[in-house]
Amino acid sequence: MRITLKQLMVFEAVARSGQVAKASLLINLSAPATSMALSELEKQLNTRLFERIGNRLHLNAQGRLLLPLVTQSLQGINDIEQLFTQNNNPLSGALNISASSTIGNYLLAKSAVAFCQQHTAASVDVDIDNTRHVIDSVLHFRSEVGFIEGECIDSRLQVEAWHKDRLLVFCHPAHPLAEKEVDAKQISLMPWVMREEGSGTREYFMNAAHQLNIQPIEKFRFSSSDAVKQAVKQGGGLGVLSELTLEKELARKDFGVIHVENLQLERQFYRIKHKDCHFTPLAQGFMTFCDDFLHL
Repeated sequence: MRITLKQLMVFEAVARSGQVAKASLLINLSAPATSMALSELEKQLNTRLFERIGNRLHLNAQGRLLLPLVTQSLQGINDIEQLFTQNNNPLSGALNISASSTIGNYLLAKSAVAFCQQHTAASVDVDIDNTRHVIDSVLHFRSEVGFIEGECIDSRLQVEAWHKDRLLVFCHPAHPLAEKEVDAKQISLMPWVMREEGSGTREYFMNAAHQLNIQPIEKFRFSSSDAVKQAVKQGGGLGVLSELTLEKELARKDFGVIHVENLQLERQFYRIKHKDCHFTPLAQGFMTFCDDFLHL
């Protein structure tokens, strides 16, 4: 059996992107050549590695078994190339990371731009989604490192505290509770505009609210902070988001803040990686840069 490096690269790219066409762009091959390399690998292993669902390819049980081995092999080859490259520049190449919405939009997007301006041979692809999606992306090796707002208890991942943040309960500036300190009962029966299931912001707030027996009446649910803010501006209900996402609007007095007694809304951000994955020099360099750039 002669498995080639190209076959391994194709397999990982398809696993990461879910489509042959997208995978071909990641590894600079034509779509037909990518499809052929994948077929040859499955033929050599005498097993299917993916199941097609709609227009996407999803790893089956055999594919999930193979992926961490392939990732380790490719990382080993990359380490060899880095070690013996005459003009060694570890801060080069492509880095794939995932981040939940607040972290990605308000911390890592600007960090990635600044990093790549300083290290012009590097590129950083930041996939922004909710916490649940980020965990899944790191678990399946689509991302080398993830940054999340919610908790993660999956034993396959290494989780470390990274940064702190504070949530704010906010409302239309003409709301009768704007800029007031209230107790839990005063907001318990009011309508709320919430983030979607799987959101770290939603998860943290709901846990904190339940500690005070607050049962938010969820009138609207959206998958982005901007949609939540727009709904609150229109009087759709109370909202709760990271202070990071509300900075500009609060400075313009577009919203009022409601201070709820004993509601603990300071939270921890986390950085996660797969326990079977070792950080590349590029990933390590980017994380060190972020800590300095963001004054962590």
